[in-house]
Amino acid sequence: MTKSRSPLLIRFLSDFTLGFSDGLTVPFALTAGLSSLGRTDTVIYAGLAELCAGSISMGIGGYLSAKDELPSTTAENQDGDEEELKGMLRYEGERESIDEKNKEAQEMLVRRHLEPLALPGWMVTDIVSTLKDRPEGLYDVVRQLNSSRAAFSVEETSGGADQLPVWPLASGLSISLGYVIGGTIPLLPYFFASTVGLGLRWSIALCLVALMSFGAGKSWLLRGGDASSSWMRCIWEGVQMLILGSLAALASVVCVTLLGASEEMKR
Repeated sequence: MTKSRSPLLIRFLSDFTLGFSDGLTVPFALTAGLSSLGRTDTVIYAGLAELCAGSISMGIGGYLSAKDELPSTTAENQDGDEEELKGMLRYEGERESIDEKNKEAQEMLVRRHLEPLALPGWMVTDIVSTLKDRPEGLYDVVRQLNSSRAAFSVEETSGGADQLPVWPLASGLSISLGYVIGGTIPLLPYFFASTVGLGLRWSIALCLVALMSFGAGKSWLLRGGDASSSWMRCIWEGVQMLILGSLAALASVVCVTLLGASEEMKR
């Protein structure tokens, strides 16, 4: 039986994956292109500079993106009925001053609330008539609807089971952390390799292993890691990330190679 994972973990992995995949692709393409110059120090310095700039820019982008989700989520949870209720109940303390127009609006709102039940028309009419016969009957029902709808809205915006929590600072830091870790992997071999060519080969191998391992590991974490979970599915997720990441890195390397070839032809 698959265990449900915390929404915080799901959100972290989602943001971390975004930064990790970019961190693997961009620094790898840069270092692979610069390795043609044959200077290890140039590859390392350029890679570190790109790693710092990329992690900061990705973190800021993630922070601003998550920050923009907060007001939009609140706005989506506000429907026309709530605005109508606010207009009707502005003067909640003055019950006796409710005019006929407000009563008609309240009756319409009650009918709208009963629509999903698919009740016969005569039954809905009887319910509304019974409420109208009671003193402040419609008003009390509308007020209860307003309270329950407001409580439900607060519960949804605070993070329900189907909604991932939004914390802008944590989102930005998760993306930045993923970028730093992902970007360190293709750059690390150049610190220890005796030649630039050897460092490039080790960098390619590490990136392929990292893409495969991270894709499979993320799938295993999100599915609970039970003994009954499908290992083939985890491996397939890893292969997918390996293919997509390799294509992105290959495209970047091809662009750098073509630009380098064009510069050589001009000379």
